[in-house]
Amino acid sequence: MNRNITFFLLPLAFALGVHAANPVLPTIPSTVFNVTNYGAVGDGLKDNSTNIQNTINAANAAGGGVVEIPAGTFLCGPIRLLSKINLRVDTNGMLKMLPLGAYPVGTTNAQTFIGCNGAQDVEISGWGKIDGQGAAWWEYFNTNNTIVRPMMLNLYNCDRLFIHDITYQNPPNHHCGLRSHGGNITISNLTIQTVSPSPNTDGLNFVGTNCIIENSHISDGDDNIAMGSTGPLFDLLITNCQFGTGHGVSIGSGISGITNLTVANCGFNGTGNGLRIKCAEDNSLPIRNLNYLNISMTNVALPIVFYTYYNIVGTPDRIPTSEVLASSNTFPVNATTPDWANITISNLTATSTDIGGIIWGPAEKPINNVTLSHVSITAPKTFDLYNVRGVQVIDSTFNFSSGNTFTLCNAGLTVSNSAPGGPAITIGGAASSNSLALFNINASMTSTDAFACNPILLNDSALTNTGSLVFSNNQVIQFALGTNITSSMAVSGNLTLNGTVNITNAAGFTATNYVLFTYSGSLSGHPIIGSMPAGYHGALDIGTPGKVQLIATYTGMSSVPTTNTIPFSTSLTFAIPALP
Repeated sequence: MNRNITFFLLPLAFALGVHAANPVLPTIPSTVFNVTNYGAVGDGLKDNSTNIQNTINAANAAGGGVVEIPAGTFLCGPIRLLSKINLRVDTNGMLKMLPLGAYPVGTTNAQTFIGCNGAQDVEISGWGKIDGQGAAWWEYFNTNNTIVRPMMLNLYNCDRLFIHDITYQNPPNHHCGLRSHGGNITISNLTIQTVSPSPNTDGLNFVGTNCIIENSHISDGDDNIAMGSTGPLFDLLITNCQFGTGHGVSIGSGISGITNLTVANCGFNGTGNGLRIKCAEDNSLPIRNLNYLNISMTNVALPIVFYTYYNIVGTPDRIPTSEVLASSNTFPVNATTPDWANITISNLTATSTDIGGIIWGPAEKPINNVTLSHVSITAPKTFDLYNVRGVQVIDSTFNFSSGNTFTLCNAGLTVSNSAPGGPAITIGGAASSNSLALFNINASMTSTDAFACNPILLNDSALTNTGSLVFSNNQVIQFALGTNITSSMAVSGNLTLNGTVNITNAAGFTATNYVLFTYSGSLSGHPIIGSMPAGYHGALDIGTPGKVQLIATYTGMSSVPTTNTIPFSTSLTFAIPALP
């Protein structure tokens, strides 16, 4: 196990808050209790359920020890682990579930192959395999989905649990569940290798406090890791793991509260989803402080998929804004309304076979404070931002073969580059309650109302609109201007300019003329200047056809009142015919 975790982090303030888990390992005596000494036979034929359980009981009665499964194939039914037990499957050893037809499915205990509840100091180790003989169960389930399929491992309320250097495969249902409560859980060098499709074969179902999953490889037929469904999760680090087939590193669908999750230095290849959060609109306790750092994805259908409509939408890859608007305000805000905030994704590179991503929260309580930094996604189509506020996209690139870079609906989006230049972005969406800020980046859109983005903030950025554009009386457009810093909007059609124009000093603002708008059709409207840098006075000039300019003059005043309104001409309302 590697306890020296290294992060190659961006020089951003949020990176300092990454939690590196350091769980306490179990303390277990080294005395070995070989199951063959209690009558078990590894011939792949004998039912060893009683023999292996007797071995566990004997080790526990002696104060704990190593329950050894030696080389061979040991068939077994349901067994229960106890405190201070290391269940060790040796090289060339296999602990195998009884097959469908022989496995005792009629009792509650039989719903789990290997289980425990409330045990402390537990280890599952070795270089062998635990196999669930799941293929027959999957086939039966596909013809009768009411059958109860046992979980391969279900470990409830464990404290000081260490799973390492072992392979799980072919469970009838989930591979391994860490459930309810528990803490100080370490999973290291675990291999989960099960073919896909295989129904509901989640790799790890995980809850707990102060835990780590490291250096593991997980391929299965459902969620590679599913977190938070059966209890709270606090301080989990997932690092240096590889994920193959499966539905991704997921939170949900039920969410019992998650705080401080870090997924770092992990790779995904051929996974259905990459990073996923899913729940019904009224089925989540709060989620806070999620960090996804240094992630690579290849051939992943949905690299980033966070959504709160799991009960009505299966795969949210074709969600038009009309559906978002139609599903708004379905539930009142209450204790189970999804409340998700403070999510950071940095240094992620992905190639997608579907959309670039989707973040879709409830309209009544939008997802808040999401940062995508140094993200590079190549995909067939757009990144959807629906019912989400405080989205910051920093120094990121998106290569989509069709559609817009971002599709907005009730979204607050800031896109910034640390230096001018870089590829332009395109913006689409619905005329809902949006906001938009651009720093050192150019963008274009096709909208008669700028998707009702309010405010719009431009800092050394150009925003182009294809077609005519109307700004309403309540809209605010803010331009940051200065030496070698230009911010402007270009409209290839008629411009109706109402609302408030605010000006801020972006280093080197001075008394000169600044082009704020260009247009190719007619100009009309009734704008006002709301604020100017301290000591400056502003007027809007339309004397040059096709342009609206700011004339800035220095007054020496400490501030200029917001009531300092300068009309375009002698009238507060103007109309300029289209350019010839």
